[in-house]
Amino acid sequence: MYYVSKVSPFFFTLALIDLLASLFYKPLDSKLAWTIAVFGFIAHTIMSAMYQIVPNSQGKALKFSYLSYLVFLFSFICSLLFYIGWTLYASYLYALTSLVFSLHILFSIRNWQPITVKFLGLGTLYFFTSSIFLVLSEMGYIPLALAIHTNTLGFMLNVVMGTQLAWIPMLYMEPLNVKHAKRLFYMNLIALPPFLFTFYAMNYQLISLVSFLPVSLVAYFLWTLYTLFSERRMPKEIPLVVRYFLLAMVFLPFGMLTGILMASKNLVSFLVNVHVDLLVYGFTSITVMGGLAHLLPRIVYGWKQSEGINASIKDFVDERLVKRVFPFVPMSVFWMALCDAMGGVFSYFSSLPYLLLWLLFFSATFLKGKIFT
Repeated sequence: MYYVSKVSPFFFTLALIDLLASLFYKPLDSKLAWTIAVFGFIAHTIMSAMYQIVPNSQGKALKFSYLSYLVFLFSFICSLLFYIGWTLYASYLYALTSLVFSLHILFSIRNWQPITVKFLGLGTLYFFTSSIFLVLSEMGYIPLALAIHTNTLGFMLNVVMGTQLAWIPMLYMEPLNVKHAKRLFYMNLIALPPFLFTFYAMNYQLISLVSFLPVSLVAYFLWTLYTLFSERRMPKEIPLVVRYFLLAMVFLPFGMLTGILMASKNLVSFLVNVHVDLLVYGFTSITVMGGLAHLLPRIVYGWKQSEGINASIKDFVDERLVKRVFPFVPMSVFWMALCDAMGGVFSYFSSLPYLLLWLLFFSATFLKGKIFT
């Protein structure tokens, strides 16, 4: 790696604390749990990755690198405010944080030609927009659902599509199909704004009707990845990060179809928790696991190398434990969704297997990597 972001491990750590906090609040205050999961766990994970990916895509360090530590400090305070339920005050600081982060990232990009950079740049704009929507939702002007979906579909999905279109071909030493990637990007520009606008009115029938736009976008993204594998024989040993990415993809269409069903049949109160489980704790979280297992040990390796410590990347991740966790992750998500669908006392036990697996994953990556020692 040309550039090693020393702030990224701090963001990753904060994101995992956000995840644990959201699981704690899940059976107690679902709105607060969703807020922490989306604007904490998801956002902080992606911010961490972008502080590593963007400078390497540009071949040079970010300008004014101290701003990344200021953004982390603001983010840490935001999370603390979310944890104690001061979401209005947190939203004000969150908007400032996203502004500083977005300007820092966007003004550090000089080469906009790579399609991955285009996805990252667009995602950054959605991130700032979602922070403004969060403030407005806390003030009662717009629904929280608009802010959440702007963050997940706009920020998170753009970054996931952009990075995976680059990472997966790279891991398989295959060229990126630029034509498909560009087509996906322009579909993205057309599909997301009208769908997000439907959440302003919160007309569930309209949301259901217009949902064909993001569904078509995701379908084309999945087909683009499929063409990569269909054009060559699958290896016996699929890289671990790719296995996590592919597993996460299973939850994406099911989560979206659950959202369409609950909107069209007015089953929101019954299915909304299942919808969140499949997309946030399923698709997004498993994608994060794959990204962490790949990116974090490389960051720590580059960090240690810069300090004159000779080691191997494998010294900073317990791949054996990460592989053992893998088959149990989907079972824990399905258990979570089943318990949340039944509701009542079951919701208090829905997160226990999932939490255990994340603690094991934390041991295999963060503790094995000895990041802060």
